[in-house]
Amino acid sequence: MMCLLIETQERGLGLINQHTLTLPPSLYNKEQEFRAWLVEERKINPETITKEQTKKEFARFVEDYNTATLPHEKFYHMEEYERRMDALRAGEYLPPADDTYDPLADMKAHESTHKRRAVERETYMSKEQLMELRKVQNERIEAGKMKLLGMDIKQNMGVRMDGTMFDG
Repeated sequence: MMCLLIETQERGLGLINQHTLTLPPSLYNKEQEFRAWLVEERKINPETITKEQTKKEFARFVEDYNTATLPHEKFYHMEEYERRMDALRAGEYLPPADDTYDPLADMKAHESTHKRRAVERETYMSKEQLMELRKVQNERIEAGKMKLLGMDIKQNMGVRMDGTMFDG
């Protein structure tokens, strides 16, 4: 885990976790994250608050940021989060977020490019059942033509019977 120095007006210098900020210049560096946090977590419109309230809210944001207690990863690195989400939406395989090399993830990504689709059976019916359906379909076409010509049609023409209900 990488530790960085933090400098705030109250604390001075100290070692903290991987998410650290300095108070004055970071307002501009982390403006996207801060505004998203204001809107989503604090339910405050950043356009309507005063500079003094902005500084107070940013101090609160920095406190949560430095203690790694922000509720979502996007509040730490918005651009990186957006890149990850865009890649996921595009269907790409993403390796874990840490910087270590994972050979299994590399193999999984390689294999996913060469996947074959599962081959389904073309039909769930036997050849005899298909022939019977084709016969019924042809009878229906013939019955439609006979009807147009005004001819009498048998009741069971173009009807498939399974043989269980009507055999007597």
